[in-house]
Amino acid sequence: MLGRKVAKFTFILSVLCITIFHASFAASTALSISEAEKIAIAIAPELERLDATSEALSQQAIADGQLPDPKLMAGAINVPVNSFSFTKDDMTMIEIGLQQTFPPGETLAIKSKQTQEKANAEKRKGLDQKAQLTRMVREIWLNLYYWTQAARVVSENQGLYRQLSKAAESQYSAGKGSQSDLLQVQVELSRLDDQAIQIQQQIDALRAQLSRYIGKDQADRPLSKSLPDWSKPPSLDAMEASLNQHPLLLVDDANIAVAQNEVNLAGEQYKPSVMVDVGYGIRQGHMSCGGGRRSDMVGARLTVDLPLFTTNRQDRTLDASTHNLTAAKLDQQVHYRDLVKDLTTQHRLWHNLAQRESLYEGKLIPEVRQNSKAAMMAYQSATADLLSVLRAFSSDKTIQLEGLQIKIEKLKARAALYYLGGVTE
Repeated sequence: MLGRKVAKFTFILSVLCITIFHASFAASTALSISEAEKIAIAIAPELERLDATSEALSQQAIADGQLPDPKLMAGAINVPVNSFSFTKDDMTMIEIGLQQTFPPGETLAIKSKQTQEKANAEKRKGLDQKAQLTRMVREIWLNLYYWTQAARVVSENQGLYRQLSKAAESQYSAGKGSQSDLLQVQVELSRLDDQAIQIQQQIDALRAQLSRYIGKDQADRPLSKSLPDWSKPPSLDAMEASLNQHPLLLVDDANIAVAQNEVNLAGEQYKPSVMVDVGYGIRQGHMSCGGGRRSDMVGARLTVDLPLFTTNRQDRTLDASTHNLTAAKLDQQVHYRDLVKDLTTQHRLWHNLAQRESLYEGKLIPEVRQNSKAAMMAYQSATADLLSVLRAFSSDKTIQLEGLQIKIEKLKARAALYYLGGVTE
């Protein structure tokens, strides 16, 4: 007898351990919103592309600051055409020389700085892309969570309606109900079945969207049952005051710097560029008078550009670069106004949804649940008709889904505020 009890206890303990293991394993494989963000950022080709472009421009900036390579010159000078001899004429020589060009003014330094600003712009685009990617993944995850929970609510209601169907059959068998009541319950069950199919379509579509950012295997994992616990957003004034540090506006700062350097570069074109030639001439043979060996010769030459006619070249280039600078500054003003508009909208939306969430969780959801239970008990005791029960159940389901949707929309508004604050954590 004792052996049987020990064996039974061991079996129960084994089952309990297996259940706990499966529960912990399922919990560990659940996909949280923070994990989805990290996966998306880690494998995003967009971010890698921007990093590569920024690094390429940084390397190019170094190259742009260097002088052009010197040129090697070699040739023959003053060769007589009647004999093509290198020894008969005193002025005939073979010349070897170097030529170096110096661009006008601070052209090289400005061009190098301009390219580096382009690299900074790409790097800041990476920060904005990261923030946008985080917001996108958060919104998809939250939408997927809503429809997953909606499927659960519909499934629970299907169970309740099946119970109601049994109660209707019992009432009908006892002669207290009608066949119409029984059919009405079946109609509602069929409607719930159709809703379950539509919800599954939404879930499949959202998992496909999520797989774009984290891969199919990760997107097919079950979602975590807990929603993110994000902090309350700062005040609207505080967020607006820090809006100038948003990555999108920092990109505009870099673009403005690029345009300003373009203006400076155009201004340098009014200065002359310089080219220096240095040559060494080798003469062969002996002098025609005196008989001494012909000496070699050294020569140098300075060539300077004369930017005298600037109307249709330098002036036009400067005007064009000035207009581009103005356009870059106006782009930043447009982006700032758009960000302020979005910030104001999302901040007010978050506060309104927070108030509605408190109302639903504090009053509406508990009240409709109590009402549906009371209606079911009243119907079972034949003190209420089936229509009252169906109305109560329908209201219960509707309020549950509305409350969940409000919670999700509030979190999506918070995700938008994180983006507008330039925060990805």
